Amino acid sequence: MSNLELCYLPATRQIEMFRAHEISPLEVLEAQIARAEAIEPQVNAFTETFFDQARDQARIAEQTYMTRPDEARPLEGLTVGIKDEMDVAGQRNTIGSLIYKDNIAASDHPVAARLRAAGAIFHARTTTPEFCCAWVTDSRLHGTTTNPWHRDYTCSASSGGSAASLAAGTSSLTTGSDIAGSIRGPAAACGVVGYKPPYGRIPDVAPFNLDTYNTVGPLARTVADCALLQNVMSGFHPSDIASLRDKMTIPLQHEGVKGLKIAFTMDVGNEVLADDVRHHTMAALDRLADQGAILQEVDLGWTRETTYAARDHLDFLFGFYLRHECEAHPDLVCDYTKFLAERSKTATPEKVFRAMELAANMYDTIGPVLENAHALICPVFITHEMRADQALWDTMTVHGRVVDSDYEFSLLPQFNMLNRLPALAVPSGIAGSGLPMGVQIVGRSYDDPRVFRVAAALEQTTPFYDCAAHRPQL
Repeated sequence: MSNLELCYLPATRQIEMFRAHEISPLEVLEAQIARAEAIEPQVNAFTETFFDQARDQARIAEQTYMTRPDEARPLEGLTVGIKDEMDVAGQRNTIGSLIYKDNIAASDHPVAARLRAAGAIFHARTTTPEFCCAWVTDSRLHGTTTNPWHRDYTCSASSGGSAASLAAGTSSLTTGSDIAGSIRGPAAACGVVGYKPPYGRIPDVAPFNLDTYNTVGPLARTVADCALLQNVMSGFHPSDIASLRDKMTIPLQHEGVKGLKIAFTMDVGNEVLADDVRHHTMAALDRLADQGAILQEVDLGWTRETTYAARDHLDFLFGFYLRHECEAHPDLVCDYTKFLAERSKTATPEKVFRAMELAANMYDTIGPVLENAHALICPVFITHEMRADQALWDTMTVHGRVVDSDYEFSLLPQFNMLNRLPALAVPSGIAGSGLPMGVQIVGRSYDDPRVFRVAAALEQTTPFYDCAAHRPQL
């Protein structure tokens, strides 16, 4: 097996081959290190690497599989790229900011501790925009992360480095977080799988663990790999009052979708959609219909007000945090951080209360849909063609309509407003531009396996990364 094949080998398949002594964790790691050394100058998905430490861990994992296979843990010997906002003891956690360029974590985030205990190898940290607050992965500290499929365009954000690393073949699994789409957006932009679990499914740290829009989640190249990582990350933790006590385990294999009713819509308040996005969303739906799913188009009746309501909520809470950083360190923050901090001054308690009312109204329409259908499918973005260096205040024009680069172009924050609904982003095809397209699959509240079942069916007909023709040409 070539080094490149090792780089793109699914995590679940790696484990099988480790157990069969067909390959070793060290072989995969060395292939990924060589790949990173060759392509990182083009992609820039990593903020920092720990290759020597990772080699030591890989050797230990190799010995475990050789001599004590029954003791191999769920992620034994798999590399996991850690988003540069999650604390790992002894590692730098900069949150993409010059302010925290020398910030060394004293202890593990609850999820990092679980991954470590499960045998994961932390070989690198992945890029994020400053304070995870932009739609392009760019910062004064770490520079611009590009989309491995087309480096003129963005890998999206804020978990952009995590998605880009997977697409580039330099990590087996990665972590992310999602407060307005920051897992699902990069997953769709880079042609990988990204899961926003329901609020409370995965423990987080204060204070944002208490923001009901927020969650930590997994990214991977396959649906089964995403479920594998999700199962390790999830579950109650005593440090997080919001974490759910009931443990949810998602199957790695699923039945087909024959006879399942799948609802879909092209409009979750966007009102306009690029042709390539519409085409590939419909193509994905057609492939599910070919497998026997029953499609039903629905009209949720949502408007642009939903997008602005999500913005008001985040400006009021998250924006306050950004204002504090800008006031304390005006010469160190990025321009987009200043932009968001300034805009947050217009947020009011009345607007936040209206956002809560609107979320309730939104559930009045989508709740019955999700009770009567197995899942809902909709696009992720109005358009995927956002430049790698695009500013938040820049605009795009789609079918004659001008949309901003902040909230209007994204169809993701609506499901952070309704954050008890699981939402999984998966690839739907490749556009003529060479960019991956993606859809999001939304399920009823706290019923995670439903979205994975639909995703697994779609994955069978939309192969990504299984051969050279289905990978970025770096």
